[in-house]
Amino acid sequence: MAYWEKLTAAVPPVPSLQAQVAAMTAWQAALARRELPAQPLPRLGITPADYLAGRLAGATDASLRRLDALLRNFRQYIAYHYGMWSFVSQALAKRWTAAFGPQRYLEVAAGNGYLSAALHAAGNAVITTDPQSWVGENVTGRTPLVPVTRAGATAALWRYGVQVDAVVMAWSPDHEPNDAHFLQVMRAAFPQLQLFVIGERFGATNSRLFWQLARFVPDRRLLAMNQALPRFDAINERVYLLH
Repeated sequence: MAYWEKLTAAVPPVPSLQAQVAAMTAWQAALARRELPAQPLPRLGITPADYLAGRLAGATDASLRRLDALLRNFRQYIAYHYGMWSFVSQALAKRWTAAFGPQRYLEVAAGNGYLSAALHAAGNAVITTDPQSWVGENVTGRTPLVPVTRAGATAALWRYGVQVDAVVMAWSPDHEPNDAHFLQVMRAAFPQLQLFVIGERFGATNSRLFWQLARFVPDRRLLAMNQALPRFDAINERVYLLH
């Protein structure tokens, strides 16, 4: 039985669990329509209170454990089927634009361009680039929501850096040190540009060297933005502003 059938078949009549699955269903349906989900996801997984309510509703211990695993693996399901790694939503893009105003953005390593599409829909001008090195391995980059120019991050920066106000990088792989080189080039040659990074610090994204070199810019506007990017699973992705 496929993931989605297992998930929907396993949900007991517990309102908090049904709400989680409803949010997941809305997210998956939006991506299937090639649209950005409207709202971020709630925290996914079974809490002790959910477990007790599930047992009282007649669910077995084994079925609740299986459901918990399915809920907590939603990110992997979406990444595999839709090539989405950073779970951005329309709500995040709207808060982003409200906080920093409409700007001209360059997105590097954009994959399917979900973040570019969100920023563009919120009123920003966006140049979207990606090296397209993952196309042969998974669905990342195969069906972009916006036009994508093939270029590595540093090459894109040299080509378009003078045309934009800010650069965005979301979910750069954690095993490639090229992001550290990109950061050094940007700092040396384009110090006037803002650099927004979405990822998990010293975790699932970007190289360790990148995070060691990063200079974080404290900005209260990020607090409002990150409220629209709440943690929903084991990965704590955040929006950072770097210098």
